[in-house]
Amino acid sequence: MQSYSARMMIRRFLVAFCALIPTVATLAMQPAGEIVTMAQPAPSALAPIGPGDQVRVDVFGHGDLSVTTGVAEDGSVRLPLVGVVKLGGLSPADGASKVEQALKTGEFLIDPHVAITVSQSVSQRVSVLGEVGKPGRYPIDPSTTVLDVIALAGGVTDKGSDIVELLRQDANGAMQRTTIDLRALNAARGATSGSTQKLHGGDSINVPKRTFFITGEVRNPSEYRIEGEMVLEEALARAGGVTQMGSASRVEIRRRGPDGKFVNIKAKKSTVIEAGDVIRVKERLF
Repeated sequence: MQSYSARMMIRRFLVAFCALIPTVATLAMQPAGEIVTMAQPAPSALAPIGPGDQVRVDVFGHGDLSVTTGVAEDGSVRLPLVGVVKLGGLSPADGASKVEQALKTGEFLIDPHVAITVSQSVSQRVSVLGEVGKPGRYPIDPSTTVLDVIALAGGVTDKGSDIVELLRQDANGAMQRTTIDLRALNAARGATSGSTQKLHGGDSINVPKRTFFITGEVRNPSEYRIEGEMVLEEALARAGGVTQMGSASRVEIRRRGPDGKFVNIKAKKSTVIEAGDVIRVKERLF
């Protein structure tokens, strides 16, 4: 009788072989000399199975029990003989073990060998919104970080903030918001295991606009990106400085308050600029 370790080695080989079958078939159908381009990365063998995913369940030696099926909203699939099996949240390897156990417990097979591959992953995607080059939904695997997926989305635009929001639903369905400093992540990249922010399927990343407007008596009135913790003196310099008709001591900032209403602030050189500020440089009094 084969040892447990030998059976596990055989199973791993069969899972890997099964995952290669679609790729080999695709290559075989291409005309000679044609280059095959994949539209997106293949689903990871480590990523958990989720609602909406399409999975292939192979029971080796029993083709009549093998099936391709979709994962329901509750994470379950319906399989021949065993009926409904919950695979949501499990890796394909763990899901295969669960199906094997169901086949043995139901006394349908004595020693079943099962492989599960995710042929199409819908659940393991995140949305990237706001000030990025290509907003949209992107596939992830267990190693994908916030920096990785923002890079996939074309990076932050010249009007985007370095401070982004990660939106994630908790177990009760409530939306949790986490603020992430991209500059800190870049600085810590590779330094420690805690320097990266891992993503889960269904997450959303929002890159807000972080700009200010400057009008009035400056040389280059326009909209500008806020760099770091920018103060009024730096904002005036960014706009080319105050004109001969203007006064650096007569500056007013129109800012939206926490209640959503706008307030006018008499600004000083050290006043910190916030996203959405409208800076107006007034004329000299004499």
